[in-house]
Amino acid sequence: MSVADLVRNGGTLSLDFINTVEPRTGPVSREWLTGCADLVVWARSGGLLDEAAADALLRAAAARPAEARTAFGRAIDLREGLFRLFAAIVDGATPAAADLEVLRRAFADAARHGRLVARAGGFAWDFGDADSLDRPWWPVAVSAMELLTHGPLDRIKQCPTDEGCSWLFIDATKNRSRRWCSMDDCGSRIKARRQTDRRRAAGRTSPA
Repeated sequence: MSVADLVRNGGTLSLDFINTVEPRTGPVSREWLTGCADLVVWARSGGLLDEAAADALLRAAAARPAEARTAFGRAIDLREGLFRLFAAIVDGATPAAADLEVLRRAFADAARHGRLVARAGGFAWDFGDADSLDRPWWPVAVSAMELLTHGPLDRIKQCPTDEGCSWLFIDATKNRSRRWCSMDDCGSRIKARRQTDRRRAAGRTSPA
């Protein structure tokens, strides 16, 4: 399965970016981003780049491998800083100053290279004129800053770390009842596992 097929169930771009490795806590079983090319494909599949821009960035990454590695390193540093930042908020803690600084610097870089354009119903950041290998993660920084400053921070949750993938997501349900990243994935797997455990426990306690 390609990174282009990765399920995006975080509810916002920045959380989807955080969720490109699983699980988010404990030993990693799957890293979806292994290089600059993966990052470009992820951005293209999410509509952050059109086909022409993605192809141009893939050619640039192949032609300038050292620059591509540096840009990819910045993207991963941003991803990990954002995870720590929003996971702290989920836990009711104050994010570390260092992680807030990671976001501030990333947003400042994005703002320096982007432009504000009129869109239906308002305005948005546009990076269409940029050819930098950092371009795929600039919209992520904008999304994360928007989430941090405008919320809804109280609706960010984390898939159970003991049984699930520990991905972060926005609980948009009316009664705030969402527990897992996806009912079709971790939710159904956890429920099936618990049902099996209950059956085994019942079998052990049944009279001979």
